[in-house]
Amino acid sequence: MSVVLAAERIRRAVLPGGLRLLAVERPGSGMVAVHLLVQAGAMFDGRHAGTARFVARTLERGTRRRSGQQLAEELDGMGATLTVTAALEVVAVVGRALAEDATAFLGLLAEVVTRPAFPAAEVEKVRGELLTEVRVRALDTWHAAERAFRQLAFPPDHPHAAPPDGEEAVLQALGVPDLAAFHARHYRPDRTILALVGDLPWSRAQEEAARAFEGWQAAGEAVEPVIPPVSVPEGVRRREVPLPGKSQSDIVLGGVGPARTDPAYYPAMMATVLLGQLGMMGRVGERVRERMGLAYHASMELRAGRLPGPWWVRAGVNPANVERAIGAILEEVARFQQEGPAPDELADARDYLTGSLAVRLETHGGVAAALGEIEYYALGLDYLERFPGIVRGLTAEEIRAAAEAFPLDRYALAVAGPER
Repeated sequence: MSVVLAAERIRRAVLPGGLRLLAVERPGSGMVAVHLLVQAGAMFDGRHAGTARFVARTLERGTRRRSGQQLAEELDGMGATLTVTAALEVVAVVGRALAEDATAFLGLLAEVVTRPAFPAAEVEKVRGELLTEVRVRALDTWHAAERAFRQLAFPPDHPHAAPPDGEEAVLQALGVPDLAAFHARHYRPDRTILALVGDLPWSRAQEEAARAFEGWQAAGEAVEPVIPPVSVPEGVRRREVPLPGKSQSDIVLGGVGPARTDPAYYPAMMATVLLGQLGMMGRVGERVRERMGLAYHASMELRAGRLPGPWWVRAGVNPANVERAIGAILEEVARFQQEGPAPDELADARDYLTGSLAVRLETHGGVAAALGEIEYYALGLDYLERFPGIVRGLTAEEIRAAAEAFPLDRYALAVAGPER
């Protein structure tokens, strides 16, 4: 496979306030894509689950200079886009604009990130939106099963134990001062990564970023969340979540996988692709859904960040098939742990991963997102060059051994659906 993005094409600098800037020039496109990451995700919520999401959702609703409507009108006038999303570890601000509008666009981006106003009327609108989402998802089998799994697999004060959407009582209680305090504490230039990709020379990229974020300084020491250790269950931890009136049950079964920065990540990632993603959702999907006809969907996922996250199999099934589906999932994973991948499926998985990377890097936005990940996980500027070799260098035995870490007798299991 040819090199999709050589390290020498990636430029990196640290601005005076500590913001890390990465850029790739793609001349002639006329566009610029932006991917900004701030370490201000839900892991910083503490006992107030939903705060980070509330803050992120409100950033676009008004700054100290512009109302939310004015921001929307200016972006629309440029034909630009800007979205803010809170995840567990980071908040991502993603957008694109014409290269000729880079100065104005980056100015608006910086304004949204560094100078939000949290207007009271908009805060109430966002509160209503978030509460509606929490209430709707509480009655959804997919989300209810995930929430129960997180409570089983992680200790109570662990960030992964909290519901991704937040707690209703917390969202009800948060006020403008709380949102502003969270922003002041966690939105810091020394915890921010900015990736710019497109028709913007490196010298101009530096100038525009420095101008946009001029004067943004970190106050005091960065706050580090306390992460309690995760223990492996003594046996099976199982919880049933009854949701009357539903026609489907959702199953979440698994444990905790390696962190993204753990060397064990790569063979575990490959095992996950083979077991639950490749083709018809890997071996698990092919058996449980295709051959046995037990599931509407069945797949495996490894959610790895700087924190070790869930490593689970998910399936949506007819309530009458719950136990058979669980048994089939465990049997298929056990068979893989014993036999490992066949040569042909391993070759397919390697091609799938390297090919997916190449496709991702065809767009400015895909490259910008990749740069953000490279910097956040300290993967090295040559990571995209090394990745195909990493994938193709994994042996069948390494992958089989990694799969053994997926628990088959000491796992968490959540089932949400109608009473059976």
